[in-house]
Amino acid sequence: MRLPDLSGIQLPREPARLVRRSLRHVAGTLLGLVLGPLLLLTALLMLVRWRGPFRRVRGWELSRLRRAYRLQLDDQDGDSDGDDDRAGGGAFLGGRRALLHGALAGLLGYVMMDLLLLVAAVVLGSFTQSFYGSPVTLEFDLWVISRPAPSVLLIFGTSSLVAAALYAEFAVWLQALLLRRWTDVVRTDALESRISRLLTTRRGVVLAIDDERRRIERDLHDGVQQNIVSLSVTLARARRATDPARSSQLLEQAHAQSQALIDEVRQVAWRIYPTALDEHGLASALDGVAETSPVPVHVDVRLEGEVPQAVESAAYFVAREAVTNVVKHAAASHVRITVVTLAESDRRMLRLSVEDDGIGGANPEGGGLQGLARRVAALDGSVSVDSPAGGPTIISAEIPCD
Repeated sequence: MRLPDLSGIQLPREPARLVRRSLRHVAGTLLGLVLGPLLLLTALLMLVRWRGPFRRVRGWELSRLRRAYRLQLDDQDGDSDGDDDRAGGGAFLGGRRALLHGALAGLLGYVMMDLLLLVAAVVLGSFTQSFYGSPVTLEFDLWVISRPAPSVLLIFGTSSLVAAALYAEFAVWLQALLLRRWTDVVRTDALESRISRLLTTRRGVVLAIDDERRRIERDLHDGVQQNIVSLSVTLARARRATDPARSSQLLEQAHAQSQALIDEVRQVAWRIYPTALDEHGLASALDGVAETSPVPVHVDVRLEGEVPQAVESAAYFVAREAVTNVVKHAAASHVRITVVTLAESDRRMLRLSVEDDGIGGANPEGGGLQGLARRVAALDGSVSVDSPAGGPTIISAEIPCD
């Protein structure tokens, strides 16, 4: 069976997607100015047993929530006005709930209309006066401001549009917050953002793997391969030597080189993935980092419950790369590694902190730190760097454990 080719599937570019989302939210909030009062009026008509208009308007309102706000609602929760309500959906939005929801939608829509009128007045007025070359005058009781029309158009027009988009986002959040009191609500546009992030982190994982492969190749070429060549040359000289004492001396030298080569191969393998991480856990692997570091390292590990192997591996590599950077660049006299598990809302997080007393100035855009950020992002975590000039430097990582 052949798998479908998904390589051509692409999400819209993030800026364009955000613009379309903002336009939907603005239009949806403005439409609430119409549907909100209608929902209030038809809900009151139910007092005289006239339910048809209310059901129709409620259907329009549910359509507005789904299409403009991308709210996925559980229509089976809450009370009902009848069996046909349960079949048609929206049973949670009835009676007094419809009055409250309609009042909120109407109020938010009114404020949006007022805001859009302000945007239109500023943009169109400034644009028109730009052709005449006359300034825009803003008069208050205490002072009068006069500025060129193009600057007013650029500054106030842009800020007004941003304010409209932010207010629309607030309106969606507030209505979703109210609806969650009565039913389950999922924002599908948030799922779209989640998919976009997963695609980005997937690409980051590929880059991180490529970086790791290049590092392994560099370690093998610059270290192991050169020592193997040197060992081969020593053995060849011992083979050609006619003096038994000289031959024995070269063989002793080759034996010492072979032991050093074995140690170096072990070091390369340890840098790729330490066996202590699987056999004894994260605390033991970090103790190994502290033992091999020329800078004193204090390790404090406090883990509660079981931590997935992938999370331990990511935390280990973050700590090891951070210590390596300290040794190379920080001129520090002490490093502290702290690993704890914390319960945050409905998730359990592993929090790693590597702090040194060096000179600071670490570059978050550096290849090593970016590689760590990509590795942690693949597990839905994040890495932050706080390194002011003069120090101290704190590299933190948070990784979900669930």
